[in-house]
Amino acid sequence: MPLSIFHEKQLETHRDDHYMFILQQQGEFILDVDFKRVEMIGTSLCFVGPGQIHQYFYQKDNKGWFLFVKAEAVSESYREILDMHQWINQAVATDESDVVFDLPPVFERIEKDHALTNSSIELSLVQAVIGIIILKLGQSQISGHQNNGQKYWITGQFKKLINENFKINKKVQEYAQFLSITPLYLNEAVKEVTGYPANFWIRQKILLEARRLLFYTTMDVKQVAYELGYEDHIYFSRFFKKGTGITALQFRSGNQELSHHHH
Repeated sequence: MPLSIFHEKQLETHRDDHYMFILQQQGEFILDVDFKRVEMIGTSLCFVGPGQIHQYFYQKDNKGWFLFVKAEAVSESYREILDMHQWINQAVATDESDVVFDLPPVFERIEKDHALTNSSIELSLVQAVIGIIILKLGQSQISGHQNNGQKYWITGQFKKLINENFKINKKVQEYAQFLSITPLYLNEAVKEVTGYPANFWIRQKILLEARRLLFYTTMDVKQVAYELGYEDHIYFSRFFKKGTGITALQFRSGNQELSHHHH
């Protein structure tokens, strides 16, 4: 069943291999996604991508739906845009008359008609919901990518390259080389689309993976540093503290309670 109505969730932390779309008609919902706070106040839409660590903090008077979609059921072009939005914004305010809220009741009727469940009709409806959410996220984006298509494309490629190579390549010029552009232009493009320069995102990716390893594994700091491509674990420790404001060990002990509850 891809759809569920808001219900009291455990406050445990977990990661899933599917997308979760939250269609909130009313109420408040606060969650952490990849250690960042996301607040949904009133009518709003939000998504959590596969592999993103999320924890529910607070919900009040909610009305709305969760939509769970296997990653492979999301078209590739949509996946790329959602990937970009993990950088920019994962939640957006909307209004109650939004067409997206007309669709869940249709899902519920399809669920009752077994001939239609898991059919291409249901899949098309899922794509429609995702398309509308992407459209809404896009409207609130820092800069509409219609008018700077190339910079948007470069930023998307850069994000993909970081995800694949961050353990080995940690310098902006290396990514500029991959893309056959100058470091200056890469920075300009990424800053225009996301609001932050390229090296900020390389650091963010390393810090995120470091947090994930400290949270999910029992590796010590030396092993985490090595896993992330740092020969010198003392350098890594300094990098982590500078980026997060706390030491790697403080981060781990602060989250010890939570990580025992994840599934």
